[in-house]
Amino acid sequence: MRISEDIKIMHSISKSQFVLGLQCQKALWMFRNQRDLIPEITPEKKEILDAGNLVGQIAMDRYQDGVEVVNEYWDVKGAIKSTEKFINDGENIIFEAAAAHPINGAYSKIDILKRVDKTDEWDLIEVKSSTEVKSYHEDDLAFQYYVFNNSGYKIRNCYIMHIDKTYKRIGDINPTKFFRCEDISETVISKQEQIEYSTNELCNVLLKSEIPSIKIGAKCFKPFECNFKNHCWKHIPKYSVYNIFQKKKAEIIERDYGATLETLPLELYPRGLKNIDLTSYFSGNTKVDEEKILNFLEDVKYPIHFFDYETIAPAIPIFQDTRPFQQIPFQFSLHIQEASNEEPNHFEYIHKGMDDPRYELIKKLIISCGTKGSILVYNQSFEIARNNELARDFPEFKDALEAINSRIIDLMTPFKQRWLYHPQQEGSVSLKSVLPAFTDLDYADLEIGNGGDAMRQYSSFVKGNLEKSLVNDLWNDLSEYCKRDTYALYKLLLVLTNIAKRN
Repeated sequence: MRISEDIKIMHSISKSQFVLGLQCQKALWMFRNQRDLIPEITPEKKEILDAGNLVGQIAMDRYQDGVEVVNEYWDVKGAIKSTEKFINDGENIIFEAAAAHPINGAYSKIDILKRVDKTDEWDLIEVKSSTEVKSYHEDDLAFQYYVFNNSGYKIRNCYIMHIDKTYKRIGDINPTKFFRCEDISETVISKQEQIEYSTNELCNVLLKSEIPSIKIGAKCFKPFECNFKNHCWKHIPKYSVYNIFQKKKAEIIERDYGATLETLPLELYPRGLKNIDLTSYFSGNTKVDEEKILNFLEDVKYPIHFFDYETIAPAIPIFQDTRPFQQIPFQFSLHIQEASNEEPNHFEYIHKGMDDPRYELIKKLIISCGTKGSILVYNQSFEIARNNELARDFPEFKDALEAINSRIIDLMTPFKQRWLYHPQQEGSVSLKSVLPAFTDLDYADLEIGNGGDAMRQYSSFVKGNLEKSLVNDLWNDLSEYCKRDTYALYKLLLVLTNIAKRN
């Protein structure tokens, strides 16, 4: 293995920059040269990063005899020298081991560098907080192999260590059982010629003084939505061909005819539901199928229960007998309308302890739903799936939960099928889009305005990270948000009912 003094370290490109450059050369150049355009990290992305850090710590716990390279991210030479010192000291497992390509300066850290027993060979182990190996993981690890191999390391195998989705927490998290290791050495080695070509190409991109001319398109979303999308897409209308067509097809259409719907040739107009969206957009008229709405309403029986769950889905199971990323309901809201001429009454449950919320929630839900009347939700697959999971984990409530599922009616159906569609929706049938199109309700006045916010704030409470002074505010904010969701269903049912009354 070459020692650091023999390596001309330019730090031309790091692993994360390489993966970014594969997605878009323009994004890579902007990352290095126009960092002021990088948006502030969102709560959603911070949550993902925090989860990744926690998963990484569990991976380190799996190899308790390992040592960690702790140099600052900018100290490339220092990290490489620390890695080499650990190797010279006879360490067998090194976390965040670092290397640089001796010619082009490509730089990488590997989550776990593991010595093959009593040899001078090493395994590369990259830790991911997903439940499967993804294509960009292969490029990620292939780049790391490229750097370490060319730095003089004898690499035996390359592994992606990811979360085992079948893992069930019993007691403390078991680092050995929590992960699955998949050997992707063959794929990594097969990619080396392309990795070398791409690395040199991206290094040359970074040497240019002018921003690369790269058109927008499907690549702006895969594998991740680009941080510079708002900048590069500022000329694209809010409602464009990218809302009407699949991203790849939209990219071709945008290249040939532009992104605005007004320039779209008639022969390219889509069929089916998207045609309804487009027709409504140009005409400004609301689409109404009164007969189908009437047929839908015939199945709705009083007392009507307007129902919604809020959940958390931690990557690392918090509660016993739960799995990674399992959706755990901690709150429900019910508006119950006894008769057509009555205002609905509100019922709710929020689990205010740090323990598993499911048992108490189920008991409260069964009592609140009773045994008669329809249960209206928006996007029934979510609530039904949660109830099926609860029935699986708490079999004593299986019959009652299945009975609740049998009464569920999806209020999204009339909007998803375009039996009722407003041009203001601009192709979306989410509750957040439909509600302001047909009612005077929205979520702008709420402290918690979406399910993601509810999930993050409740997770913070359960993990003990929420200041005590904010806890009561949390209960109020969660109550108002979930209450708004179910009252919204009541208001939308009124809209449908008033349409049916015209017949």
